[in-house]
Amino acid sequence: MDIALKEIRKKINFFLKQDISPKQQRKWFESYQLNKENFMFVVQEFYDGSFINIGSMGYRDINGEIDVYNIMRGRKVHNSKNTMANAFTLMNNYIFDTCKLDITCKVLKENPANSWYEKVGFEKVKEVKDYWKYKLNTTNFRKLNIRKE
Repeated sequence: MDIALKEIRKKINFFLKQDISPKQQRKWFESYQLNKENFMFVVQEFYDGSFINIGSMGYRDINGEIDVYNIMRGRKVHNSKNTMANAFTLMNNYIFDTCKLDITCKVLKENPANSWYEKVGFEKVKEVKDYWKYKLNTTNFRKLNIRKE
Protein backbone atom coordinates (compact mmCIF):
# COMPACT_ATOMS: atom_id res chain seq x y z
CA MET A 1 0.00 0.00 0.00
CA ASP A 2 1.44 3.37 -0.88
CA ILE A 3 2.25 5.94 1.80
CA ALA A 4 -0.49 8.39 0.71
CA LEU A 5 -3.21 5.76 1.15
CA LYS A 6 -1.88 4.83 4.60
CA GLU A 7 -2.04 8.48 5.64
CA ILE A 8 -5.62 8.78 4.38
CA ARG A 9 -6.66 5.69 6.35
CA LYS A 10 -5.19 7.19 9.54
CA LYS A 11 -7.25 10.35 9.05
CA ILE A 12 -10.51 8.49 8.33
CA ASN A 13 -10.51 6.68 11.70
CA PHE A 14 -11.46 3.19 10.58
CA PHE A 15 -12.13 0.60 13.26
CA LEU A 16 -10.11 -1.91 11.29
CA LYS A 17 -6.51 -0.74 11.54
CA GLN A 18 -4.82 -3.29 9.27
CA ASP A 19 -4.97 -3.67 5.52
CA ILE A 20 -7.49 -6.05 3.95
CA SER A 21 -6.41 -8.33 1.13
CA PRO A 22 -8.55 -8.82 -2.00
CA LYS A 23 -9.26 -12.37 -0.77
CA GLN A 24 -10.55 -11.01 2.57
CA GLN A 25 -12.68 -8.46 0.72
CA ARG A 26 -14.26 -11.21 -1.41
CA LYS A 27 -14.93 -13.31 1.68
CA TRP A 28 -16.58 -10.35 3.43
CA PHE A 29 -18.72 -9.56 0.38
CA GLU A 30 -19.83 -13.20 0.01
CA SER A 31 -20.94 -13.31 3.65
CA TYR A 32 -22.57 -9.87 3.30
CA GLN A 33 -24.66 -11.14 0.37
CA LEU A 34 -25.92 -14.07 2.45
CA ASN A 35 -26.96 -11.91 5.40
CA LYS A 36 -30.49 -10.65 4.76
CA GLU A 37 -30.30 -8.36 7.83
CA ASN A 38 -27.34 -6.30 6.57
CA PHE A 39 -27.87 -3.34 4.22
CA MET A 40 -25.35 -0.99 2.59
CA PHE A 41 -26.08 2.16 0.61
CA VAL A 42 -24.15 4.58 -1.56
CA VAL A 43 -25.09 8.22 -1.01
CA GLN A 44 -25.14 10.45 -4.07
CA GLU A 45 -25.43 14.17 -4.58
CA PHE A 46 -26.51 16.01 -7.71
CA TYR A 47 -23.59 18.23 -8.60
CA ASP A 48 -22.63 20.04 -11.76
CA GLY A 49 -25.27 18.31 -13.88
CA SER A 50 -24.88 14.72 -12.70
CA PHE A 51 -25.07 12.47 -9.65
CA ILE A 52 -21.79 11.68 -7.93
CA ASN A 53 -21.04 9.26 -5.10
CA ILE A 54 -20.20 11.15 -1.92
CA GLY A 55 -20.41 8.52 0.80
CA SER A 56 -21.77 5.30 2.16
CA MET A 57 -23.77 4.02 5.11
CA GLY A 58 -25.28 0.80 6.28
CA TYR A 59 -27.19 -0.93 9.01
CA ARG A 60 -27.49 -4.44 10.34
CA ASP A 61 -29.30 -6.32 13.04
CA ILE A 62 -26.85 -7.54 15.66
CA ASN A 63 -28.40 -9.46 18.55
CA GLY A 64 -31.73 -7.62 18.42
CA GLU A 65 -30.35 -4.12 18.06
CA ILE A 66 -29.66 -2.13 14.92
CA ASP A 67 -26.04 -1.16 14.36
CA VAL A 68 -25.56 1.66 11.85
CA TYR A 69 -22.06 1.45 10.43
CA ASN A 70 -19.67 2.49 7.66
CA ILE A 71 -21.08 6.01 7.79
CA MET A 72 -18.44 7.62 5.61
CA ARG A 73 -18.44 10.89 3.75
CA GLY A 74 -15.83 10.51 1.09
CA ARG A 75 -15.90 13.07 -1.65
CA LYS A 76 -16.39 16.56 -0.26
CA VAL A 77 -18.32 18.65 -2.74
CA HIS A 78 -20.89 21.44 -2.75
CA ASN A 79 -23.27 20.27 0.01
CA SER A 80 -22.01 16.79 0.87
CA LYS A 81 -22.07 17.28 4.67
CA ASN A 82 -25.78 18.20 4.60
CA THR A 83 -26.56 15.51 2.03
CA MET A 84 -24.96 12.87 4.28
CA ALA A 85 -26.89 14.16 7.31
CA ASN A 86 -30.18 14.08 5.37
CA ALA A 87 -29.51 10.59 4.00
CA PHE A 88 -28.55 9.35 7.47
CA THR A 89 -31.71 10.86 8.95
CA LEU A 90 -33.79 9.24 6.22
CA MET A 91 -32.19 5.84 6.84
CA ASN A 92 -32.72 6.16 10.61
CA ASN A 93 -36.37 7.11 10.10
CA TYR A 94 -36.87 4.05 7.91
CA ILE A 95 -35.18 1.81 10.50
CA PHE A 96 -37.24 3.36 13.31
CA ASP A 97 -40.51 2.86 11.41
CA THR A 98 -39.83 -0.69 10.23
CA CYS A 99 -37.54 -2.45 12.69
CA LYS A 100 -38.80 -1.24 16.07
CA LEU A 101 -35.36 -1.90 17.61
CA ASP A 102 -32.82 0.37 19.29
CA ILE A 103 -30.58 2.11 16.76
CA THR A 104 -26.94 2.27 17.82
CA CYS A 105 -23.48 2.92 16.44
CA LYS A 106 -19.86 2.78 17.55
CA VAL A 107 -17.58 5.74 16.87
CA LEU A 108 -13.87 5.88 17.63
CA LYS A 109 -13.07 8.43 20.33
CA GLU A 110 -10.60 10.27 18.12
CA ASN A 111 -13.07 10.53 15.23
CA PRO A 112 -13.80 14.24 14.61
CA ALA A 113 -17.37 13.28 13.58
CA ASN A 114 -18.46 12.48 17.16
CA SER A 115 -20.24 15.84 17.45
CA TRP A 116 -21.97 15.18 14.09
CA TYR A 117 -23.59 12.02 15.49
CA GLU A 118 -24.89 14.06 18.43
CA LYS A 119 -26.27 16.73 16.08
CA VAL A 120 -28.28 14.10 14.19
CA GLY A 121 -29.87 12.70 17.36
CA PHE A 122 -27.47 10.16 18.87
CA GLU A 123 -26.42 10.16 22.52
CA LYS A 124 -23.38 8.55 24.11
CA VAL A 125 -24.51 5.59 26.19
CA LYS A 126 -21.32 3.64 26.84
CA GLU A 127 -17.60 4.25 26.85
CA VAL A 128 -15.48 1.38 25.64
CA LYS A 129 -11.68 1.31 25.49
CA ASP A 130 -11.22 3.22 22.21
CA TYR A 131 -14.76 4.09 21.09
CA TRP A 132 -18.11 5.48 22.18
CA LYS A 133 -21.31 3.53 21.79
CA TYR A 134 -24.16 5.82 20.74
CA LYS A 135 -27.90 5.25 20.74
CA LEU A 136 -30.45 7.24 18.74
CA ASN A 137 -32.68 9.27 21.04
CA THR A 138 -36.01 8.38 19.45
CA THR A 139 -37.98 10.95 21.44
CA ASN A 140 -36.30 13.99 19.95
CA PHE A 141 -34.60 13.05 16.69
CA ARG A 142 -35.77 14.60 13.43
CA LYS A 143 -38.70 12.49 12.26
CA LEU A 144 -39.69 12.54 8.61
CA ASN A 145 -43.08 11.80 7.11
CA ILE A 146 -42.21 8.86 4.88
CA ARG A 147 -45.01 7.80 2.54
CA LYS A 148 -45.62 4.08 2.30
CA GLU A 149 -47.26 3.00 -0.92
